[in-house]
Amino acid sequence: MKTLLFLDRNAERIIVTAVLVITSITLVAQVFMRYVLAEPLVWAEELARFLLVWCTMVGSSLAVKEARHIIVDFAPVLFGPRSVALFSYISHAGVLAFCCVILYYSIPFVERVRAIGQLSPTLEVPMWMVYAALPVGTFAAALRTLQAVYLQIKDPNFAKQGAPLEEAV
Repeated sequence: MKTLLFLDRNAERIIVTAVLVITSITLVAQVFMRYVLAEPLVWAEELARFLLVWCTMVGSSLAVKEARHIIVDFAPVLFGPRSVALFSYISHAGVLAFCCVILYYSIPFVERVRAIGQLSPTLEVPMWMVYAALPVGTFAAALRTLQAVYLQIKDPNFAKQGAPLEEAV
């Protein structure tokens, strides 16, 4: 149970941190190799690009979890504090609809790329592994949104607090 709680609270943060550290080290090594030793690493830019894609998609889930995604709050201000919960539900419904559309189109796309067997030019990793970031990140964001809806139903004041999910668990 402690392991699941730890993963629930820290999984995205650990992944994003690790990816950013690896990307930074790779790019610093690339700059050193290119400008100091005049022997560039041909694979470094491709790896950094692929890692950035994964960082972005996992980071979207982290943004939902920490309530750091972009929000337009003029409606609750216009209609008063009682409307905050309603607009929070509308916002969550919009995020879930967006995630469903992305999942609907991205899963078959990743399957087609896997069936083709396309490899990246320099790293020669299967491209479906890079493209899999889209359905994985979107699915994680959808799960975090459902978690936020559940917590808001459980505690109606949760939406008014605007607190990240990790504080509610």
